[in-house]
Amino acid sequence: MLGYFDLVVSFLGLIGLAVFFWRQIGPGSGRKLGNRIAAHIGIPRSVFYALLEYGVKGSPRELLLSLEKSKLGLDEASVELGPSLSRGIERLESRFGPQEMYDKAKPIVARLVAESERKV
Repeated sequence: MLGYFDLVVSFLGLIGLAVFFWRQIGPGSGRKLGNRIAAHIGIPRSVFYALLEYGVKGSPRELLLSLEKSKLGLDEASVELGPSLSRGIERLESRFGPQEMYDKAKPIVARLVAESERKV
């Protein structure tokens, strides 16, 4: 009886893990749009997601999902993310100091922020 219980718990744990990863990187996670935006603006994915993680108030995943649902083009979505990416640079540099990978992203993010401010 105990062996059966352990098997069921293990199986449920695996299902839970699969659901977690599916929600994080599967369809509808916003990850596809994030990858496309990162490539479009010329920032490596790892840097893009780090900036987004530190720059967004709330969940970066939810922000990407809302942009995906709004059906914005890559240019418009990139401009929408500009201020968040800028906050991400500021927060990461204040925490870890200047980093070459963030220095390379600064001009790109500054351009997005400038475009965002022009829209307002």
